[in-house]
Amino acid sequence: SLTNGETLTVGFSTSSGAITLTRSGTKTNMGTTFSIRRHSATGTNGIKITQARKPDNPYPGDITFRAVYQSSGYYKLYTIVNVYIEDYLYGVLPYEMGSSAPAEALKAQAVAARTYTVRMMNNRASGYYDVVDTTGDQVYNGTPSGYAACVSAVDATKGIVLKNGSAYTATYYSASNGGQ
Repeated sequence: SLTNGETLTVGFSTSSGAITLTRSGTKTNMGTTFSIRRHSATGTNGIKITQARKPDNPYPGDITFRAVYQSSGYYKLYTIVNVYIEDYLYGVLPYEMGSSAPAEALKAQAVAARTYTVRMMNNRASGYYDVVDTTGDQVYNGTPSGYAACVSAVDATKGIVLKNGSAYTATYYSASNGGQ
């Protein structure tokens, strides 16, 4: 069990794939994969990642660290956050659209982002992850505070996705498209 505010350090060797965890000065070999799991999925709990793009934002999910051997002869560390889709969307809308957009536009964005996520979950079901946290898929930097309009839009559209027949609609969008 971790206490609120406790610091852990994860180390990684690209040559061996070994992952280490340092807690209170004690370093432990974790092998090539391990997870940090929450005891509860309710409330505002989460893990803050110091080296994240937004280190003050909590990541409200279970985190898995996985070393994967690459064809280059070295290992790559995948840091995978398993988060409920609605909590994930709380962290997508602020970075893809912002909180100052009209409510209906935020709702449309929430549906588009949710549909995109579910579609990628199906397409990448056999992979290590469903979506990346950059513009390669959707920007996700954990869950920021102060974006009540985004949270409201996600909550108002909970579970709603777009489909063409039995297939999820390809809901591509861009936050910066040169005015097109």
